[in-house]
Order: sequence, then structure tokens, then C-alpha cells
Amino acid sequence: MATPLETTGENVTLPESWLAATGDVAARIGRPDFHRRMLGLLASLIPNQAAWIIAYAPGVLPNVLHTNDVASSATTDYHSTFRCFDPFWHLWRRQTQAPAVTLSTLDSSIKPDEYTRIFQKKHEFSDELGLLLPVQNNACVMLFLQKGENLFTREELRLAHLVQPLFNGLHRAHVAQTLRRFSSSDAHEDNGSTCGSLVLDRHGNRLYGNPAWQEAETVYGPVLLQAIYKLLRTSGRTCHTEPEQFVLRLVSLPEDCMLAPGGRLLVLSPVHSPAISDDLPHKALNLTPRERDLLHLILQGRCTGEIAQHLGISKGTVKNHRLRLYRKAGVTSERALITLSRSMSG
Repeated sequence: MATPLETTGENVTLPESWLAATGDVAARIGRPDFHRRMLGLLASLIPNQAAWIIAYAPGVLPNVLHTNDVASSATTDYHSTFRCFDPFWHLWRRQTQAPAVTLSTLDSSIKPDEYTRIFQKKHEFSDELGLLLPVQNNACVMLFLQKGENLFTREELRLAHLVQPLFNGLHRAHVAQTLRRFSSSDAHEDNGSTCGSLVLDRHGNRLYGNPAWQEAETVYGPVLLQAIYKLLRTSGRTCHTEPEQFVLRLVSLPEDCMLAPGGRLLVLSPVHSPAISDDLPHKALNLTPRERDLLHLILQGRCTGEIAQHLGISKGTVKNHRLRLYRKAGVTSERALITLSRSMSG
């Protein structure tokens, strides 16, 4: 049995099995194969012979992230010669929030002859349907379906328009989850603060900044710009401001990261300076000198890697000291330790 939905005044029917499959895609949010699963979901709804995932970002040419049933020669030709003639790229540059659209219905002013008369003819596809998934700061991922014969119908395009809001919502959740995952990598757990995250592509172009990052740009202004410049120019992974206002970390993104393959992530963590004297917790909990140093650095908002570097010990040793400190304090998390320290100092 199918579920009837309405769009543009006409009834559209989506199979219940397809709607149920969206749950399987949602379960992959934050995982490397998320967009491939989403492409498969779109391909199962609209008949096609091949499929692509292409990333568009300011300052760089389009980048093919994944293909299904596409000849390697087509991918090679696209990258080496024809991506600068990609009509969907030209559409995105004009309209970053473009709705789903087909090659056959695109305005001829953005369809270069090099693409339609050479690339399209050489690789024998009759039409393409593109569904744009926006990020922020004008970067996007675009899902493509290709037909070898015939054109995409009005009904098929209507289906793409119908599911686009759903895909957009899943995509935004994936972006947010992916940023959280990379932002929290090697960071101290449960610190109760919101990290600002900025994604750069492999060439250093800015792709996406989350709301916390945008707020940090307003708060810190030139100080943040100087910290970014310093961090990107050196081989370091962490930058502290003097006096300490925030900690800026640099995280390398893997090649299978759809947001920015081989790119980098800047993570900003505000340094909170709570009015806490650690003398009282030190005496009450009978801490060793090393545990007292660890507590002091935790209260400064330092992550595990920074604590290890500061104390000249391994991250594993830091974690062992941290666990012993938790046991002495009778807590199970860093947030609880900070709360206890505040109550003992108050």
C-alpha cells in the first residue's frame, strides 16, 4: 500500500517501502557512506541508468565524490576537461538554493556547447537530473541521476521537488553531526561548551562555519583571524591566545569526508576562567601534585592532547590520571568534576 502526498495541486504517491527506507538513510547520518545511501534512495525512486555525487564550493572547480554505473572514462573526461563547462555548476553559481532541475529544461544560456555537444554525446546520456543539497557559505553537494535514453518526465521532476525538503533536512543533520564528530575528536569529553567549527577544502577555501563559529568571529574579531593565520602557517595543531580567550585546533579531514575530502577543520573552544581556587579541592580530595596539575588544566578548558603536551606525558597517561581523579572525587564525568570543584570553592 502506498501513501498519497500532494504537491503543486496534484496527488503524488510514494511507496511505503521507500518512505521506510528513508529511516535507514537517517540512521547513517554522520557516517562516511551517508551521501551514497542518499543517492541510492533517490535512484530507487526515479528510473535512471547512472548516478553521480559532485561537490561545488567557492573558488574551486567541481569535484566528483562518487559514481554509480559511470564509466571511468566519463569521470576522467569530466575532471580533466569538462567540469568547467558543467551547466549545473553554472546554475549553482547563480542560484545557490536552486531546486531540483533537469539538463533538458535548463536555460540554454548556462548550457555550454562543450558539455552538451561533446561530453554528453561522447558518453551517450540523454538527460540528467540534479538535486542540490546546500551546506552554508555557498558550498553544496549535488546528487545526479542520468538517463541513457529519453528525458526525465515532468512527473519524475515533480517527485524530485517533493523529496528535496526531506533530503535537505537529512543533509543538514549529517553536516551538523559530522562537524560534531570531527570537532570532538581528541577533545575532552563532556566539557559543556559549544565548539565553533569551520571547514576548509584542501586548497584552504572556506566552505562552512557553524553558528558557534560565526558568533566567535563577531566576539573575537581580528584576534581570531590572527590565530587562524598563525595556525595555518605552522605545522602545529593547536594555537592558544595570550591572554587565553580560546583554543584553536586544526583537524585533518580524511579523503572519504564528503564535506571536504582531504580538507581541514578548525575547531574553536572558548577558555572559561571560572573563579575557582583549586586549593580547596586539592586539600579535600588529597590530590597528588600530578592530579592537582591535571585538575588545574581541566578547569582551564584544556583538551587531552593539550594536557599531555603541557605535562610532557602521553595521552593514555593523562586518561589514567583523569580516571583516578574522578574516582577520588566520586564523579564519572568532567562536567561533574568541574561542578564539584565550584561547589567546594564556593
